[in-house]
Amino acid sequence: MIVKKLFIATLILGCLINALVAKTEVSTIKSNARNFTNKESGTQVLMSEEAFLKKRAALIIKHSHHDVTFAALHKAMENEDTLSAEFWHWKIDQYLYGQYTEFQAIYDMYKKGRTFEDIYNISDDPFIGKAGPAPTLHKLPDGHFSDYLPMSRTPGDSHYNAGKIYIAYEGALTDPYIASFDIQTHQWDGPYKAGHSTLSKNGRKLDSHGYPTMQQDVNGYFHITFGGHGGEKEDGLNPLSIDTAHAGGRFTHVVSDKPNDISSFSQQHDVSPFASYAQSSKMPNGDIYFFTRAGTHKSPWIYYKLKSGKKTFEPPVIITWPTVHKDDPMKVDMFYIKTFKASDTDILVTSMHHLCNFKEIHTKRHDDRFNAYYMRLDTTTDTFYNVKGEELTLPITKPIADIQTLVYDSVSAGTIVNDTLGLMLQDGKPAMSYEIRHPEPRHWKMATYEDGKWTSEQPMPGTMVWTLADINGQPINTIMSLQKLDSNSESAAVIYRNAERETVFAIATNTQKEGAEGQSWTVEREHLALTNAGMRMEVVRNDSGGAVGVVVNVSKGKARRLYLWHDGEIRPR
Repeated sequence: MIVKKLFIATLILGCLINALVAKTEVSTIKSNARNFTNKESGTQVLMSEEAFLKKRAALIIKHSHHDVTFAALHKAMENEDTLSAEFWHWKIDQYLYGQYTEFQAIYDMYKKGRTFEDIYNISDDPFIGKAGPAPTLHKLPDGHFSDYLPMSRTPGDSHYNAGKIYIAYEGALTDPYIASFDIQTHQWDGPYKAGHSTLSKNGRKLDSHGYPTMQQDVNGYFHITFGGHGGEKEDGLNPLSIDTAHAGGRFTHVVSDKPNDISSFSQQHDVSPFASYAQSSKMPNGDIYFFTRAGTHKSPWIYYKLKSGKKTFEPPVIITWPTVHKDDPMKVDMFYIKTFKASDTDILVTSMHHLCNFKEIHTKRHDDRFNAYYMRLDTTTDTFYNVKGEELTLPITKPIADIQTLVYDSVSAGTIVNDTLGLMLQDGKPAMSYEIRHPEPRHWKMATYEDGKWTSEQPMPGTMVWTLADINGQPINTIMSLQKLDSNSESAAVIYRNAERETVFAIATNTQKEGAEGQSWTVEREHLALTNAGMRMEVVRNDSGGAVGVVVNVSKGKARRLYLWHDGEIRPR
């Protein structure tokens, strides 16, 4: 009975799609379409809508016997549930394209010579907001090296090599910029625009998801990836996802034209335009790994490998795959991952579960993120293992992750996880951290693995007894970030909120008395202080782990600037 209903629903779906596509004039389609040559007869043939829809319907019928997603998506399209019928038509095509590769050749043949508008009659995209009026920008302290940043609150991606600090960041109109600072001459070079982002263009609202990730290869060439938040409609359907490219923003890889020179870059066409959220790790052997999500929310995570000495990436490796709920096909399980280079050969890949949905209903509370997971990538063989040393078969789905890589079950604990990160402890135990969003306030916890089991809900190292005093010796109650500058823990960069409600970036010294428990720090010098402001920082380190600088993002309202602290001073451009 169920199969019969699915069959009838699919036939109805085929009729409805025929009617929808028929809205586009056949003559327009023919004039825009590229002719194809029949290899046997030498005559030119055009793949008609009728032929395409028949093949499409046959595949939907074939897979509807075991995949209830098609019936659910068709019902949503028929009811225009949260989206227009034509938008659901597009989503059904993308699900079929990403989930069943046999559809890809059929669709690719049909779309040759046709634009997105030729195939889908979508006049407006509800997910791409329009730009508002220009904001009033607050004045920020002098000493910055960047121009105004429109959106990003991150301190960018930093790198130190041969006496220079390199900083890549998301600048004007979310385009990628890069600058360098010579620690001997104290001279700046740049910033230079490294590429063109399709985010926030053509009247769209600002979008910070395309922040750049930077690495320098063994030959001195700089590699920057940026601009991705799901791709653009004209990029077609995504072969690595079951989710439409509705967010906008094309993922791009550029390489410097000359080694050790940041003044000009050229684009490489070796990455998926749909990807976003890049993270990278460079290994001592020269191999570089770029981890990214392969599309919008309901997409797998992948990594690209840049072999030592090469300028282009190898084909992507799929790490995770989204899973549709059988009892409610509108719901989809996927992950957010974070990477951490733990050794010369190992990259820790931690993740949390994100419960997504095809209706594109997302809350700002982020109350749909759960659990914490742990696995390890051995880069000598490019093999993933769980904490027990068991080899994992890719791609990882949530049912597999729950059995083989689960560290912390937040559902059972009644909490919500906001973020994760791998840890490297001095005693060598496997470890990871996870941030609890609910119950508030947000706080980080640690889990360690010993004697065959994970022990979670532990305090983060060094935070149980942790005090900070200002330059007058008065205690600071709100410590927002503290990062040690040296291996002997004698100094640290710190961001805190003082009694006057100012957010402060300062350098502190270790005032711990011998034999005392915990950590005690005293502010040595305040460098930046601003009311009603936000600050985020990143310590730039040399190969031995010592700090050569600190990049600070200072934001107030819509105004943001980047600052560089080096050798006791803020270094303006």
